[in-house]
Amino acid sequence: MSSSNSKLGEDFLHVPKLAVDRENWMTYKDRMQWSVDAHGFLGHLDGTEKKPVDPSTLLGRGASWSPSMMDKVRELAAYKTALKEWRMGEAITKQQIASTIPDSLFIQVKGLDTAQKIFTYLSNLFEKCSCVVSVELL
Repeated sequence: MSSSNSKLGEDFLHVPKLAVDRENWMTYKDRMQWSVDAHGFLGHLDGTEKKPVDPSTLLGRGASWSPSMMDKVRELAAYKTALKEWRMGEAITKQQIASTIPDSLFIQVKGLDTAQKIFTYLSNLFEKCSCVVSVELL
């Protein structure tokens, strides 16, 4: 997060905890998306930010390009930098979700490997019940 955002304080990106009874799912979902977008990591939540591909895995799979040693070194360095940035974005997004869900849900999602999979799991779980909640609210 940039220093200009950190000056706004912790409450700037605060998302209220998801209620166990699912009552606040609709507003929670939107607030989570806005918060993660404010961090600059919405692509991790919606799955559009993809994990970088290790360039060494591409060679030997019918790739016709044969880079020089310097090209390999540059490409590997760029990959490592991109992977570090991607992992940081994943970690921040996962932590934002984890800090706003009950422990019972955390136990269910902690084994999922991406923030997008976690958020999709929660969406599928809660949107099945959102119609019932909507009817109860009316």
